[in-house]
Amino acid sequence: MKLKTLSIPGAGAVTLALLTSLLCHAQPAPSTVIVKFVGSWQEDQSKRQIGALAQLRFRRGAAGQLEELRGPDERPLVQPVNFGTKPYPVDNSNNNIEWKQIDGNHFERKIYESGKLLATRRIEISKDGKKMTEVTERSSADVDTVVYMRTSGDAQGLAGVWKADSVRSSEPAEQKIEAQGSSALRITTRRGQTEMLTFDGKPSPVTGPAVISGTMVAGKVTDPKTIEVTGSREGVVTGKSTWVLSTDGRTLTETTSRLAGGAPSVIVYQKQ
Repeated sequence: MKLKTLSIPGAGAVTLALLTSLLCHAQPAPSTVIVKFVGSWQEDQSKRQIGALAQLRFRRGAAGQLEELRGPDERPLVQPVNFGTKPYPVDNSNNNIEWKQIDGNHFERKIYESGKLLATRRIEISKDGKKMTEVTERSSADVDTVVYMRTSGDAQGLAGVWKADSVRSSEPAEQKIEAQGSSALRITTRRGQTEMLTFDGKPSPVTGPAVISGTMVAGKVTDPKTIEVTGSREGVVTGKSTWVLSTDGRTLTETTSRLAGGAPSVIVYQKQ
């Protein structure tokens, strides 16, 4: 950077002050930062914090029809819950779902993509109606178990808001981060979801199995070890995440906050 020298007394001090100000406000070049995030990363499940993000929402529609609200609170996808029918389409995609009610406290939902079974979700509600245990099986080796507590809604059955109390995964989360040229990152999870961070202020779509349509992300470099990711759906901002690298570059901490507030969720990855 070339600075014009001022021909007045104290010009050196003025130039130095101006240079210091410019350096303090300069943003790090994305290319020099994003390369530090490249690699294969695996979650340290012992450091996971659920926060206020993980919750389920079922409600009654205007005609009494049971519905599930999937995705972010600010722009959810409303899916009808139809028991005992053939698989039916949702989300204007290749996804179909199939719900079964086994009894008053046990339910099952399967999701298919182009006819292929992606996951089976089994729900059990306690006799007092206060606790829900959800087991989602994608394969015999890939199973998530989440325990929820009812925070509002009906005294029995699915209808209500359920807040996650504990999460257990048979396999840790994994993601591969790859540089795309000198100004973008491609992130691919173990389950096949993919997102692109371009750092030009333009949101990019999140794609992959069972991804809710309209889900987008946009990246921003905020300092030499931090990337801020803004999530949105159908043009509505839904939350923010910060990705922070440790000093040695071996640990990646992802902290995600809801716009509505509440404790953030935290996932800690270790470089493989």
